[in-house]
Amino acid sequence: MKSFKLQILIIALILSPCLLFSQDFSSDYIALAVPEHWYGKIYHVNPITKTVSVQKVDTLRHDKTLLDSFNNLVSNVTIYNVKGEGELSIVGAGVSVKGENYQVIYDFSQTQTVKNNGGQNYSSFLVGVSVRMVAKFQALKGKINLSSPFSLSANIEKIKGSLEVRVSGIGSKKINDIIPTTSDLSPSSIATALQAVATIKSHIYDNETIITPQLLAYSKVNKEISKELEKENSNKPIRGKN
Repeated sequence: MKSFKLQILIIALILSPCLLFSQDFSSDYIALAVPEHWYGKIYHVNPITKTVSVQKVDTLRHDKTLLDSFNNLVSNVTIYNVKGEGELSIVGAGVSVKGENYQVIYDFSQTQTVKNNGGQNYSSFLVGVSVRMVAKFQALKGKINLSSPFSLSANIEKIKGSLEVRVSGIGSKKINDIIPTTSDLSPSSIATALQAVATIKSHIYDNETIITPQLLAYSKVNKEISKELEKENSNKPIRGKN
């Protein structure tokens, strides 16, 4: 068990600089359980001139040059409670309840933030590419910290389920061959998944890699902020009226 924990820690230090400072992932954004292809516009960085312009995704080259436009590196966790019919609901606290079923998404993504100007429920989206670990399990005990794979490894005897690695928006034969098969949740499978994530990330900039931007996550509108904005706007004088 100790050797597995050491292996996981070494892989994590290689995987992402932000993990040097924290074993918890951020949760500002809620990951879609199934990412969707992004058909809209993005802020595009020209690979030659380094100038930025707004472009429709389908007019751009879908190769490694597109990655210059996705310069936000995010390690994000989203915790879903799974109901009997497979319905997913967001869990606010990152601590398990005994007997409950969970789907936890640990997302390593390269994105840009796209503001949502057409709706009231979401303030912004994360659009880009990602490699994610998805753990599906039942909590045999309560009060397990679900906010990082390291905690799952430390409490492996208290959970029962499976682990898989998913890639969104990054395609090549080499990457396809790296993705491990779905396996039972264990310290060994967590270490293997972390190693696969690190290896896949190292091949994102390969010449043969095809990049297809995905809608990965969204941020909910803060209702209190919305109320303040509505109040402020209602107090503003309307032009053209006395």
